[in-house]
Amino acid sequence: MEENGKFLHDPVDEVLEAVWILRERGLKPGAGDIIKVDEKNSLTTEILDDVVRKGYLVLNGGVYDFTETGRERGGDVIRRHRLAERLLTDVLNMENHEMESDACRFEHFLSPEVTNHICTLLGHPKTCPHGNSIPPGICCENAEKRYESAIVPLGGLKCGETGRVLYMTTPRHDRLDRLTSLGLFPGRHVRVHQREPLFVVFIGETQLALEKSIVDDIYVVRT
Repeated sequence: MEENGKFLHDPVDEVLEAVWILRERGLKPGAGDIIKVDEKNSLTTEILDDVVRKGYLVLNGGVYDFTETGRERGGDVIRRHRLAERLLTDVLNMENHEMESDACRFEHFLSPEVTNHICTLLGHPKTCPHGNSIPPGICCENAEKRYESAIVPLGGLKCGETGRVLYMTTPRHDRLDRLTSLGLFPGRHVRVHQREPLFVVFIGETQLALEKSIVDDIYVVRT
């Protein structure tokens, strides 16, 4: 991605991201294919040659492929971008046309530690909003070793369990305003009192009966 004629991050990452996407589609990337993936036509054959010289790609018969180092770095780039897309879509409720460009900017600032925190916050999603796979990180591998995730929809808590609200994904601002006015917002602790026939929770001493559709929009970390 480029802005005002300058790359938002290393052109190497732009190339590796393009190669990853093309191979994900089952294609054998040539120079023309890689250059076309960049919508602003910022990539050049000189940049591709530089990526090869740096040891991230190899060129055989006009087709580019990853070295081991290139695959690792390319996977990290794709992971940051697609997790940024999930964060902007699921937590901030951004529309697709807004989300894509902002995700490109946002991914540039994500350190490995912050990336893993975001992944954990989102419950280790396997796909981006477009349905493409998100390469797993070490946090995902650790989560798979556990029997259940610490982060669940509110409806995943049992009677008597408590959780701290992390985020709410409802796209309806009127519903979000109503929940906030009732004291249900990120940081608050809730305790499940009843699941059927109505889902009832306590926020401090306040009792709330919630619709099933609302319960599925609220994500908590078990406490």
